[in-house]
Amino acid sequence: MALPAVVAALVAAAPAIIALVNTTALLCLLLGWRAMRRGRTRAHRALMLAAAGCISLFLILYVTRVSLGGVKVFPGPAAVRAYLYLPLLTVHIALSILAVPLVIHNLVIGLTYGWGEIPSTAHPRVGRWAVVLWSISLALGLVVYLLLNVLY
Repeated sequence: MALPAVVAALVAAAPAIIALVNTTALLCLLLGWRAMRRGRTRAHRALMLAAAGCISLFLILYVTRVSLGGVKVFPGPAAVRAYLYLPLLTVHIALSILAVPLVIHNLVIGLTYGWGEIPSTAHPRVGRWAVVLWSISLALGLVVYLLLNVLY
């Protein structure tokens, strides 16, 4: 079934839009981490919620793109696919999966506990791991995008 031209154009543009959303999520995540390190809890909260919002938008865009047939096979050399692209993609997906429960845990704690209660929860400790896993996953996702859509 052929997609209407407007939908096909959106599916074709989706990888670049998704990369932009993920870049924004990564920046919000890192700036949110830095804000917390500097004691700026309100900025931390706003930036982490923005990162979570970006990831929610990413999921909607990604699932929509894939459901509309926007899947692309790696077009580069077989050696690059086997020794760079697939390992990076595998680590990206694994870290994404590992980060999800940590991120959800911290979102729930951050949204349901008072400011003064949060430091006595696992939120700070879990948050450090969540930021590391999620940041690496997002960065690798961007590398995968570049390999799949820009370099090859």
